[in-house]
Amino acid sequence: MDSFGSYDARLSRYLDGNEELKRAIGATAQDELRICALGEGEHNINYRLSVKGHEGDAQSYVLRVNVLPQPFHECQVRYEYDALKAVAPSSRTPLPIYMDASPAAPGEGVLVETFCPGKQLDLDRFAQEDMRKCARIMADIHSAPVDADTPIFRPADPLRDLYAECVERIDVYKASEYEDARITRWADLFSKLTLEAIEEAGVPDDEMHIVNTEPLAAHFLLTSELDPPGYFVDWERPIVSEVAQDLAFFLAPTTTFWDSGYLMPASEIDGILKMYWQAVDGRFPAGRFQERFPAWLKCSIFRAIAWCCKALIRYGSADAHKTDKAAAKLPIYLSDEFLENMLDAHFR
Repeated sequence: MDSFGSYDARLSRYLDGNEELKRAIGATAQDELRICALGEGEHNINYRLSVKGHEGDAQSYVLRVNVLPQPFHECQVRYEYDALKAVAPSSRTPLPIYMDASPAAPGEGVLVETFCPGKQLDLDRFAQEDMRKCARIMADIHSAPVDADTPIFRPADPLRDLYAECVERIDVYKASEYEDARITRWADLFSKLTLEAIEEAGVPDDEMHIVNTEPLAAHFLLTSELDPPGYFVDWERPIVSEVAQDLAFFLAPTTTFWDSGYLMPASEIDGILKMYWQAVDGRFPAGRFQERFPAWLKCSIFRAIAWCCKALIRYGSADAHKTDKAAAKLPIYLSDEFLENMLDAHFR
């Protein structure tokens, strides 16, 4: 299993004498680079990078080691590097500094980006002002221009593509030794109801923007001020899509529960959406957001269920990359009580 410990020695050797990386962060060839663990996810292990003797300085960086690529692109670190350049005009994201996808890099490649200050969004203790800041951050990011040559994946129908990805995950689970007939019945029901919502939502919106696709609470770093409100980190799989994709994922109870014990109630969603459109402040039209958002919300919930189903396979393997959080959350997400809750709150 990959973890911080398994990469520490490899990274020390990698950093030692890496003059190209030192130049990228403004260090001298004689400087010694230091790392300390920041956090790990399903796809990346993150370290704070600094020059020895300057660990407390504001000018430090985040070094990300990719351990499991995302779909639809061949090079994870290159994709993230290009994505960060594309959303840089928002001033709400890290700036890409260095990228190495060569065989010399640990894991599947290394990305270095600026360190963003702020306190992680805590959904167990959040205030309405925190939601307002998150809405502003997403609105600023979605306002970044999308050029014709922006190297970000552009699905023709993002909602149906996401649904197809979910179905594919469920099919992989069904074909595995880990299939449970009880879980399969739930997955098939959510699949049916989600598809019905997609059919009702109609054609994709013409309004397309760069969206993160995975706005988890842990990815929001909030400042103590309203301007800047904070930053959004972790750009593993952005695409050009409808802004409803980000808002639905952020507000889905399956998302809020991942980083906390909080299940976003349906009664709170409209108020946060209002904050978002106030933050957009006419910078782009709403398009068909109102008609499409309910289907995106259902698909976001179905996505979480499908992800958990497929994850059962990886978490059943002794040597696969895993996190303690996912190991603890998987049985809850796939319990009858939790799935019944999702069905009652958002599908009936």
